[in-house]
Amino acid sequence: MVTNEQCTLSATLEQGVIINGTCHQGTVPDYYIDARDVKDIQLGLTFARQHKIPISVKNTGHDYKGRSTGPDTLAIWTKNIMPDLKIDKDFVPQGCEQSAGPGVTYGAGQTFDDLYTKLDGTGYFIVGGSCTTVGAAGGWLAGGGNSILTPILGLGVDNALQIKAVLPNGTYITANRCQNQDLFFAMRGGGGGTFGVVTEVTSKLHEDHQFIHVFMTMNLPDGVREVSEILVDNAERWADEGWGGIYGGSPGGVSFLTFNPSLSLEEAENSVKPLRDYLESVASDSNPLTINITTVPSHWAVVNTPVSLAFIALEAGTSRTRSSRLVPRENFQTAEGRKQLVDVIEGMNWATILGTPTAFALPESDLPGGPGYASVTPAWRNALWHFIYTESWDQGNPAETSPEALEQRFRRVSQAMDPMRAITPGAGAYQAESDIYEPDMIDSFWGQDNYDRLLKIKQDLDPDNLLSCFTCVGWDKADPRHRCYPEMSAIRQD
Repeated sequence: MVTNEQCTLSATLEQGVIINGTCHQGTVPDYYIDARDVKDIQLGLTFARQHKIPISVKNTGHDYKGRSTGPDTLAIWTKNIMPDLKIDKDFVPQGCEQSAGPGVTYGAGQTFDDLYTKLDGTGYFIVGGSCTTVGAAGGWLAGGGNSILTPILGLGVDNALQIKAVLPNGTYITANRCQNQDLFFAMRGGGGGTFGVVTEVTSKLHEDHQFIHVFMTMNLPDGVREVSEILVDNAERWADEGWGGIYGGSPGGVSFLTFNPSLSLEEAENSVKPLRDYLESVASDSNPLTINITTVPSHWAVVNTPVSLAFIALEAGTSRTRSSRLVPRENFQTAEGRKQLVDVIEGMNWATILGTPTAFALPESDLPGGPGYASVTPAWRNALWHFIYTESWDQGNPAETSPEALEQRFRRVSQAMDPMRAITPGAGAYQAESDIYEPDMIDSFWGQDNYDRLLKIKQDLDPDNLLSCFTCVGWDKADPRHRCYPEMSAIRQD
């Protein structure tokens, strides 16, 4: 973003790139190791240590912060570590004596799309991301693992049973609740590309069943505040009932796309009745309401409903940035708090991801101090909303890609969240979908206690910072691999 030295794909140009100019590498590394097994990774790390070459790590999918790339780094690409899935109905983690229940083991390059498809028909499903091109074992899990199933079944980190990884010194380790517990803590919320190169993950399986699917959308030239009030007033109940998905508003309308794994169709219709009744009361022939309340037979059907696929497709071929906030339950529990929320979101293009573990109770083993405690911010455990602002731009438009234009855009998205931050003191953010220039990253992403533990693990594990990424644990702002990002002070100025 600093120099505009790039050659980015464009969704609007038939040829895909702007061809009447000089193409540059941008942040994309010049050299990749196409790792196929543990030995490939170990050899790459040994070479990098000997020659003091910084490493970046990528499996597949996307990263909103660009942390899976870095100029002048040697990239370890794990997309092709793809062993066959292994389903074990009584998975016993290495070093443990008791079964952890049904689990599925998959490689570092496994996408959610392939994983969901292969599990379809087995009677099981897995907690995973909605964007199915994402790698299940990569930054999604390392950043926490938000999902539409999280309200009932927990975050991705809560469902991880075992992780295998190559450490910066080349050691191949297995981490779970019975061994290497510090690494199990760090690799479940500490951020990707920081503590090791993951090769394999085993995650908990859940018995498949039907889900409730609700989709409502319409334009609202008037009455947006009324809709915002309905969404805020019902947020606590909807979260406790286990709704997962996304809803939000804009000056021109509202969309409500949600799924529920536990309610009956009748219970679901009663649950969303306040919003449906209002939208039906203002709908007209010239301003119709699109509505669908139904059941879908399986988890695979959930992620493959036409409307789900359409929402995900909106992101294809675009560049975007976003800011996020985990909004605590207490903000919804008083009339004054609800009014503050409505005042903040009024007139904005906003959305909330229904993917906080509000109806999920952590087992004793995963509570603070336990062997399965994860390093995500504790704010996840008391949040009802993962609230986001997003801006997109087309890389094919030179006016939108100048350093000045991008800096203004990132500043706008970052500062737009400040009013929400002001009414949620001490709350956090989902690091995988957060503001690149989050003003209080340590508290927002991990909490100070978790960060102190993470930093010690990082310094003991990787004193030379061989593995590093932008705003990750132990990162050095002066490191040349981060030079493509504008200075934080330029973005976060008043």
